[in-house]
Amino acid sequence: MSPKAKVEIAEEHLAKAQEELYGDHRDAVQWAFASLEAAIDALAAEAGIAIDQQHWKRTDAARKLHQEGVLPSDLSELHRELNLLRKAIFYDGEELGEDGFSIEDAVADVGVVVSIASERAS
Repeated sequence: MSPKAKVEIAEEHLAKAQEELYGDHRDAVQWAFASLEAAIDALAAEAGIAIDQQHWKRTDAARKLHQEGVLPSDLSELHRELNLLRKAIFYDGEELGEDGFSIEDAVADVGVVVSIASERAS
């Protein structure tokens, strides 16, 4: 799939995550994670970083993209945290806790990545 197509997917998922900020925050986690993955895929493809549809490679790619100056911050921890959180919510039935994690901040950070991916794919 082309980087531009991945960006379109990232934008669609981001819009759903933003909608769920006013609805079910568990769904916002899922959509934010999917959006971040699609944006990382697009940027990684452009930079020649192989991700092979594996979460851990996307985490590494987010770190590399920051080191190469593509991303303004290292979002590898956000990627890892969203992945673990969505698994806890959807696989283990846990609730989104009040442990200092802000889904609003996470969605805003994902929005920055999606914007960068969109600009670079244009």
